[in-house]
This record gives sequence, C-alpha cells and structure tokens, in this order.
Amino acid sequence: MNKILISLLLIIFHFSSMSQNKELKKLYSKGKYDQVINKAQSLLSDNTSDPDLNSILGRAYTASKQFKMAVPYLEKSILSESVSEETKALSKAYLAKCYFVNGEKKKAVTYLKECQNGRESKEAVRYAQKYLSLFQTSMYYKAWEVVETKNIRYHFQDKKKVEDVDKYMNNLEANYQRIVNLFTIVPTKKIDVFVWSDKHEAYRKFDKSLSFSNPDLCIVNVYNNQKDDYEFNHMLSNMVIRPKFKSMLIDKGLAVYFDTMDKNLFAIARKRIPKEDFSLLELWEDPTSYERDLSKPVGAAFIEFLINKGGKAKLKEFLKVQTIKNAEKVYPDFDKLVKTFEAMLLR
Repeated sequence: MNKILISLLLIIFHFSSMSQNKELKKLYSKGKYDQVINKAQSLLSDNTSDPDLNSILGRAYTASKQFKMAVPYLEKSILSESVSEETKALSKAYLAKCYFVNGEKKKAVTYLKECQNGRESKEAVRYAQKYLSLFQTSMYYKAWEVVETKNIRYHFQDKKKVEDVDKYMNNLEANYQRIVNLFTIVPTKKIDVFVWSDKHEAYRKFDKSLSFSNPDLCIVNVYNNQKDDYEFNHMLSNMVIRPKFKSMLIDKGLAVYFDTMDKNLFAIARKRIPKEDFSLLELWEDPTSYERDLSKPVGAAFIEFLINKGGKAKLKEFLKVQTIKNAEKVYPDFDKLVKTFEAMLLR
C-alpha cells in the first residue's frame, strides 16, 4: 500500500513539475523574463537541484543581461545527473555567452562548438551558430593584426590603411576613460574593436552596413578612416546604462559628448540651431523637423548642461529611460531647466 502511495505521489509530482515548467517556458517565449525569474526562484526553494528549473532560470537571467547571475544556475543544470541531453545542450549554449561576456573566451568558444556539432537540441545548435559568428573568433579573423592595450583589443583588417593609427587608438582610449569615469563601472571584458578596410566584405558577412556593435559582447565593428564615427561610444555607454528606452537627441548626444567634451559644446551647437524658431522639446520628440544630425551637437550640449545642473547620479537615472516624462520625474525643475538651456543656446 505504501509503495503504491509513494508511486502515486511521484507521478503527481512529476506531472505537476511538467506543468510548472511548461508555464515558465510560455512566459519565457513571451519575453517576460522577470516573471520567469521570480517564479523559478520560488519553485527552486523546494527543489534546488532541478536541472530544468535551473536551466530556464539561468536562461532568463542571460536574456535579461544579468550574466553573472545566470552562471551558477546554468552550471548546476549541466552538472545534474538527471539532466536530459536536450536541456544540457541548451544550458551549455547560454552559458557560453555568459562566459564570453565575463572574459572567458576560450571556454565560451569550446562550449559553442560542442553545441554546434551536437544533435540534442536544434535551438542550442541555432544559438551556437549565431554566437560563433557574433564572437568573431573564427579562422577568418586570424590573419588580422591585433594590437592589445589595457582596456581595448584592436583587430585591424589592414592596419596600413588607417591614416593615423596612434591617434585613432588614443582617441578611443580617452573616450573609454571618460565613459568609465562618468558611470563608475568597468566592463567585465576588454572591448574588441574590429577595424575594417573593406566595408563591402563586412556587409557580406553580417548583412548590415558599418558601423555596428554588440553591447552585450563588448564588440564594435567600424570602417577605417570614417569621420565622426561614434559607434564605440554608443556601444560602451549603452552597455553600461542598458537603457529601456532611447531617444535620438539623448542617445546621439551622449556619444558625441564623450568625443568632444573638451571643446565648447554650446558654441558648436549654437552655430547649428535655427535662430528664430528652436524648441528643445520639439527636437526631442521629432528630430526630423530640423536639419539632419542636429540632435548630435544639441544633445551633447544638453548632456553637459544636465551634469552641471543636476550631477552624475541624476543623469544616470534619467538615461535609463530617455523620455521627457522621465526627465520631469528625475528633475523636478525640468521646465525651468529647458528654458534656461534654450536661452543659453540662443544668446
């Protein structure tokens, strides 16, 4: 009788667990990672070794860009004696991305190659193929010249075609320090900057035009000698801030700010704005109503203005959601700040 009861309880527990995991997977597929994390954490308190729960929790942390948090759960899933081969492959694929972001490139590539060559999970294979391409560690790049500094690793397709290599690298190093100093956060891995001399070849490989970047992986792809290329600044600041909403005025302005903060930003912006009819809020909400790229100099001057008026802490809070509504929340005297800023521009 006791054996029958125990068997029934085990069956009930099994189906209950399957139902819970199915619900979590449904939430995950809808991108509701916070809900997955909360529910999975609660369920794991009763069964800390469940490989499926550990896997989906680790994947939810990875998808929500909390890479360090994801690692122990994904590792526990892989090491479980009861883990299925499919779940193990999927956990290993996501763990590879976490390892790469945390600076363990060799381990990450090894895991992805194992997943790519495996047959246990089609999703893991697709994930591995995607990130092996995005990591840019294949034989194709072995011929590129690599120059490594303390914070940045430069990959030159043809270093000789860069007009002034030292000036270029010094500029990026200076911007790196400016961004890190403002946000007081250091990236978990070196920034990899791929400098292409053949932009058509870059397009063929990635199906997108230079410049572009991946903030999660700290990788930037740029075209050599391209003027006013702020992709490095975009990538690094977005990686640090992880904004939930970006506006052209603030996002572009922030990138330009780091590149030109040693200049008179108000004087630069003043030369570009229309003297008779200019509204900061109109430019913010509808950048196309003004001349092309006006958001860059005005945004850069506005970032400097906000730092001077409200400090770094308020700026960082505001940058997470770059809307007028959030600015009014972060800066109680926002209307006054806008009027003051516009008056300074129109002098």
